[in-house]
Amino acid sequence: MILGGPDSRTWVWEQALNIFSSEPNFPVVPSREDIIKKTWLSWGTHTHIRGPSNKVPTNLLHAEIMTAYTSYYATADATPEMTELAATYSANIDKIVNSLRDDSNDIGKRATFERAATTLGGAANLLFEQLYPLQTWRDKTGHRGDDFQGTGAEAFWTVLDKLTHRCVNLIEQLSRERASWVALRDAKQLMEHFAGYLNDGREMWEGDNSFTYDTGLGFPVTATGRDLSTPVGVIRAIWQAPALVKDINSHEAYSYYADAVGDNTPASKILGGKFSETGPREKLELAAKRVWGEHLVLVDSWGASAVGLLEAAYWTARQYLPEIRTPVYLNLSGGSGGGGGTGDGGPGDSGPGPGGGDGPAKDEGPVVTEKSTAPPPPPPPFIKTGPPPPPPVPGGPNPFLKVPTGSYVGPDGVVIGPDGKPVLGPDGRPIIVPPGSRVSGNGEIIGPRGAGNLEQKDRLRKPYPPPEGVRKTYNGESALERHLKSLRRTPPPQLPPLRAPDSLPITMSRYDPQSNFHSGPGSLGGGRSGVSPEVPSPGGKTVTPPAAGQGPLGGPKGTSGNGVPFYPPTAGGPGGAGQGKGERDRTTWLAEDEETWGTDPTVAPGVLGRRRRRSRAGVQQSTNPERDYTFGLGQKPAAGHGTGTTTG
Repeated sequence: MILGGPDSRTWVWEQALNIFSSEPNFPVVPSREDIIKKTWLSWGTHTHIRGPSNKVPTNLLHAEIMTAYTSYYATADATPEMTELAATYSANIDKIVNSLRDDSNDIGKRATFERAATTLGGAANLLFEQLYPLQTWRDKTGHRGDDFQGTGAEAFWTVLDKLTHRCVNLIEQLSRERASWVALRDAKQLMEHFAGYLNDGREMWEGDNSFTYDTGLGFPVTATGRDLSTPVGVIRAIWQAPALVKDINSHEAYSYYADAVGDNTPASKILGGKFSETGPREKLELAAKRVWGEHLVLVDSWGASAVGLLEAAYWTARQYLPEIRTPVYLNLSGGSGGGGGTGDGGPGDSGPGPGGGDGPAKDEGPVVTEKSTAPPPPPPPFIKTGPPPPPPVPGGPNPFLKVPTGSYVGPDGVVIGPDGKPVLGPDGRPIIVPPGSRVSGNGEIIGPRGAGNLEQKDRLRKPYPPPEGVRKTYNGESALERHLKSLRRTPPPQLPPLRAPDSLPITMSRYDPQSNFHSGPGSLGGGRSGVSPEVPSPGGKTVTPPAAGQGPLGGPKGTSGNGVPFYPPTAGGPGGAGQGKGERDRTTWLAEDEETWGTDPTVAPGVLGRRRRRSRAGVQQSTNPERDYTFGLGQKPAAGHGTGTTTG
């Protein structure tokens, strides 16, 4: 095969070179199999009378047995067909490698990469330089006070907007993920490495370093790379191997003084017979072909590595040199703004057209005469009602991503439609795919490096950040940023500031016993443990709670945690049951309670009754412990309250 298969690791030396073969200057390098199939040696035997005319043969190979009167010779020479093919093999190798080194090869000329990079970079810079003037000119057309108004203002505005859109679109296509001209220069450098690999491999293969290979004849052969790189050199190296020379010289004539006795043709025990026979000749030739092929394996590794570099250069250029599509312009502005308004545009639409005045006086938009027609009304708005449709189930009948024809994948992975806006998926979110993907002609998205059609599950949640070195366009905003900016609304109202962590809830009463030790916000109470408001001291005296007024931690009076009114404990006095049987429970708030406990006019009074007061003694004095609900006593908590608190 002239070229290798899809796996570059299996390519051999001549296949790597033939990538850059072109007739007539750089012809194809023949296959090594074609050379091996040829017959390499032609043999012959003859005798010569010894004397002054008997000279050493000049053949490629020769062996001699002498008697007193005669020399018996066996000679061999390279066949013309093998010699010619081997010479073509070596010459074409040198032509291709040298042309890649000096950049004269018609196919791998690195100067073309530089020329293409310069051209693309210049085109992108030219488009970018025209972008701002076009935008400025367009935005100053068609409004009151602008330089250009009248019947043709709207048409001229559309022309300028189309030119602006085309400049932006072409710049984005040339700068997807990475600038095309930068990728071309990277490919050029990889081509230089490719040529260097081939040259290094050739120098190793044909150099002066010594290599040793097994001949398959029972002895190895050692020679320089220069000798082993050609079939003739390999044959000569084997023939001159010490083991074979000793074997051939060990054979003598049957009789030194009698020529007619026996067959005195030279022979070799290693090769298996006399050189007048076919067997020894073929055995020597097979050994030479074996060694030559093994020495080629050395340079095959350099060729495979060079092809790998070339493949990397190809994919680099291919990934960042997509097919440039003609920008598609969709005028979605709906005309000139519906007649405009006063001040900042009035009720006119918000389309990018020249409609909607921005001056102090009423702006009627472009002037309409009898010979011209008014701009068409804007299309009716499309209002989506109800929740968005659910996304397709992965693995369904058609899970592949499908976008409108003419879309493309931006540098950050966002799919941009023909109108220059992000394409929305079935879920209402922009379609974001891995950078490097591309949109096929039928609208399907193909993954990077030919990974196949992308499905719904391949979508990304957020775009990639723009790579360094890529200059944003259109006032420094990408297409997705412009689309998201148009959807932004006012920020949500701010929440009220949080209370200090050391302040009490606004409903905590200063008489709450827990206000003496609790310092954090939130609900108090809960659990089975409590703090008695009156704790006997070690001396037998009772420790009384603080006097009425502001508590240790502050806070309004008459309230408890979580905004529940404070429930005063049961107390004696008016309204009591009398008869020494304790006081009755009440479910109302009386005027006497206000005098006893105090009130806060900003908080509603409580509605539940008092609780019994605990005896002043240090021991329990209640005759009915189950109904004594003071802290630390009683067995039944009040309904809805945690024991150990006085809050509801």
